[in-house]
Amino acid sequence: MTIQQLHIFRVLASEMNYSKASEKLFMTRQAVKQNITSMEAELGGPLFYNFKNHISLTPKGQLLLSESASVMESFENMMKSMYSDICLEGTVTVGISVSLLPGFLPALHEKISNFNEAFPGVSISMHDMENDEVVRKVSNGDVSIGIIMDLGNTMEGFNRNEIISCKLAAMVESHHRFWDAKELTIRELSGETVQIPGMSDAFLPLFETIKKEHLDIKIEVSHHYYQVYYKVRDKGILGLNRYFPPENDTPDCTRDILLKDAPPLCASVITKKQSGISNLTAYLYPMVKALRTGYMNEPFVRDKTVLSDE
Repeated sequence: MTIQQLHIFRVLASEMNYSKASEKLFMTRQAVKQNITSMEAELGGPLFYNFKNHISLTPKGQLLLSESASVMESFENMMKSMYSDICLEGTVTVGISVSLLPGFLPALHEKISNFNEAFPGVSISMHDMENDEVVRKVSNGDVSIGIIMDLGNTMEGFNRNEIISCKLAAMVESHHRFWDAKELTIRELSGETVQIPGMSDAFLPLFETIKKEHLDIKIEVSHHYYQVYYKVRDKGILGLNRYFPPENDTPDCTRDILLKDAPPLCASVITKKQSGISNLTAYLYPMVKALRTGYMNEPFVRDKTVLSDE
């Protein structure tokens, strides 16, 4: 059992509703259930009763809720102690790719602000910008930390810390020739126009594949998910998107088709490479850990929907 699982359990015990707990945790409802099921298997019994879509704690669940309070408090105190000797002051500037907002990393600004409470001497300055602009400004030193969308690749001159990784898909509209396809390869996209969120080295693996395979794929840039969506819907071209399994997707005039040989679509934190351990590094690693924990079960849905708690 992990600290993250204890946190999930305690949020669910507080909300007594899977949908509300998943929304608060920024996780899918299925992921919350999977974590609870894993805990129940490890602990040798159910933690919640489920009767007619209403849940309540079992005696084992009540015991865990009581016993875990001191564990969580001890953990939080330990983390505060670990930060206490990091006397950071000044301003940390964070460049955030608009390709991640609002759906890929929901409530990102809020999560960074909440994390920064552990560093009262640091003033955090967040700026939304295009994906490739984040990379450029981190490289020239205008931005201390960048949060970008990439394809799981390292970039020369940068340190990279991955937050989440998802399967890559081609978004198509209902009249497209690929509409009925179950999955595709990058080679099958030859002859198509494809929208991507940025032209920096963050998408180098895709460019290298197109060049290596001599594919006739026209690349266009859209800097925001909604731009991609509307162009796919209205112009009949393709767009790169995080893969949404059909059972978790929202009914629409577009759908996502898994690109089975494509690299993953990721959200990553980047900084300019430096030698040694700087104050920024001491700030960066706790920040990455906080974001990774918060988004490790990022929901695979486009829009929030009301789900029953069966």
